[in-house]
Amino acid sequence: MTAAQLFDLNTDKKTLFMFGGSQGSEALNRCTKEMIGHLKDVQLLWQTGKNNIEKYKQFDSDSVRVLPFIDDMKSAYALSDLSFSRAGALTIAELTACGLPSILVPLPSAAAGHQAHNAQSMVNAGAAELIPEAELDSKKISEKIVSLMNDEKTLNEMSSKSKELSKPNAVNDIVDHILKKVHP
Repeated sequence: MTAAQLFDLNTDKKTLFMFGGSQGSEALNRCTKEMIGHLKDVQLLWQTGKNNIEKYKQFDSDSVRVLPFIDDMKSAYALSDLSFSRAGALTIAELTACGLPSILVPLPSAAAGHQAHNAQSMVNAGAAELIPEAELDSKKISEKIVSLMNDEKTLNEMSSKSKELSKPNAVNDIVDHILKKVHP
C-alpha cells in the first residue's frame, strides 16, 4: 500500500504535513484550522494529537486528512512535500533523515529554548523557515506555504539542505566514541 492510499490522499497534489509532536499543539492546530480555506491546490495531512481530535475532525475532507495520531510516520513523511511542525530533537532528526523541507514553530516553553536552537540550525542550513509561536498568522503562513509549494526549485534546495544535516549513523558513532574512551 502506498502512502497516498494509506491516508486516502491524491498523489498528484502537493501535501503539507502538519503535526505538533505526539501530543499535538493547540497553537498549530488553531492556525491550521484558519489556513484550510487558503491552501489552494495543497492537500493537508494533519495530526491533531489525541486530545484535540474532537475539535478538528469536522475538517476532514477529500483534501484534508485529520488524524489524532500517526503511527506510520515513514509513510506520512514520504507523502509530504513540506512540514509545518514543532522543532523537537526527534522531529528534527526525522525531518533531516527524510530530507523534508519545513516551516518550524518552536515550543516557546521548551527547556533552555532547545527547540528554537534546533529550528535555527535548520534555518541556517537553508532547510527550513522559522516562525515564533507569538507570530503565528494563518494568512501569512498559508501564503508562505502556497508560495513554497509552487516553487519546486526552492523546495528541492531545502530538501537537499535538510538531507545534508541528517546523521543516519549517529548511534553507531556515539557507541564507537564511547568504546574508544572505555577501551583505548
